[in-house]
Amino acid sequence: MNIRKFNTIQKSCGWLQTYRILSEKYGLDQTEKLFENASESYDKYKERFKQVRGIQKEHTLAAVAVSSLYMELVKLMNKEDAVELLSEAMKPASISKHNKIERLPAPVFMKVAGFITGKIFSEEAGFKRKWHCNNNHEKRYDLLTCPYVNVFSELGCPEVCPAVCVQDDISFGNMKNGVCFERKGTLGRGNECCDFCFRIT
Repeated sequence: MNIRKFNTIQKSCGWLQTYRILSEKYGLDQTEKLFENASESYDKYKERFKQVRGIQKEHTLAAVAVSSLYMELVKLMNKEDAVELLSEAMKPASISKHNKIERLPAPVFMKVAGFITGKIFSEEAGFKRKWHCNNNHEKRYDLLTCPYVNVFSELGCPEVCPAVCVQDDISFGNMKNGVCFERKGTLGRGNECCDFCFRIT
């Protein structure tokens, strides 16, 4: 089977996995048409958010990729099934991330987590944060704003956000390096914040 080409962001957002799943279930012709429409929407929304710069741009384009594909999927299935499909399609990338980071010794992981928090999930990236604890043994904070939530809401599909939220649970949950990840809720699931807690046990 010839596989359509996808960029790095699209792959990380489950486009390749979804393409494979749909090709088996609906056939190549229907799948190609769906992805042609999704690609057109992706390009259109990229233009819509072209003013976004820096590290926030990567998050914005990822949200655009998920939205574009989701809005085509709901033409084939109900919203709940579309969200579940995207959750599963993004899961392999999250598992790969999990397998890499849990090999880090706990003290090293905490340093990396501090860097990621300060750079990739910074206010410059579109996340507003409230710290509760920030030391070498525990990093605990709430995210009060999220670019994924903002983009999904602006594009009219906030219900797809949990497909992205669950990837944190997969990436950071059940690590065997002595670091525990705890979470009670996320903005995308309707909670007041996305709470993060990494703690050395």
